[in-house]
Amino acid sequence: MLNSMTGYGRSEKQNGAFACKAEVRSVNNRFIEVNTRLPKFLSALELPLKKLIKSKCARGSFDLFLTLEKEDAAGADLEIKPNLGLATQYFEAFKKIKDELGLAGDMPIEALLGVKDIIKTEPLTLDTSQEEMILETVEDALSALIKMRQEEGNNLQRDLAGRLQEIHQLAQKIQERQPVVLEEYRNRLKDKIKTLTEGMELDETRLAQETALMADRCDISEEITRLESHFEQFNSMFEKAGPIGRKMEFITQEINRETNTIGSKSVDFQVSQNVIEIKSLLEKIREQIQNIE
Repeated sequence: MLNSMTGYGRSEKQNGAFACKAEVRSVNNRFIEVNTRLPKFLSALELPLKKLIKSKCARGSFDLFLTLEKEDAAGADLEIKPNLGLATQYFEAFKKIKDELGLAGDMPIEALLGVKDIIKTEPLTLDTSQEEMILETVEDALSALIKMRQEEGNNLQRDLAGRLQEIHQLAQKIQERQPVVLEEYRNRLKDKIKTLTEGMELDETRLAQETALMADRCDISEEITRLESHFEQFNSMFEKAGPIGRKMEFITQEINRETNTIGSKSVDFQVSQNVIEIKSLLEKIREQIQNIE
């Protein structure tokens, strides 16, 4: 089954006071590219998250948006902690000044809190359960994205199968037209010779030779055979798993190559029209294939 490279997935989870939200989007890309939008304190998870996406998908350009928030705080990126070591030193210094100078009174807490760097902020550190919750949130969002890519792939498959069937039918019309084309050429040649010779008796052997030469120049049996092979290969890919977009691109190019050869050999208007229709369908197939994984 085909997978599209276009998809979107979203998930939310909560662990204690922390709430995690993840969004993953993907569009077509010749290779795989993962861009992450994470809070700075989650930068250590960037590589594992990229590996997670690459383990599930083979092609596409991915954007991952991740937020982690605390229920009881404006943000989850910083922790506020007392600098107990520095506070102890200041307290001992004040006490020593009091004792040495024989001063009375106690040092108010406000005086201590007013000292620079007594309260410090540090980057948030996550425990194992919180990191696991983040990874699970992203994995759930990724699963939703993959499901959407599969559904879109099913739609693409139906469209491609229909267009390929149209091309197959046009190729059959071209093949069926060949004997008629040769007979019409023979009759036109015969009438032209009669006109030029003013009704003189025709050399049937020479007429047969000219018709045979024309048949050889316009022979498309090899091209039709190769087209049939390409059609079978293309259809067989609908049942294969894994990334097949590039293979489809190659086969589409080969179908186009054989179609061009048929067109160059054609001396018939109907055949030329069928070739034009095939090329138009191939262009639409080529556009669709650009979004297949």
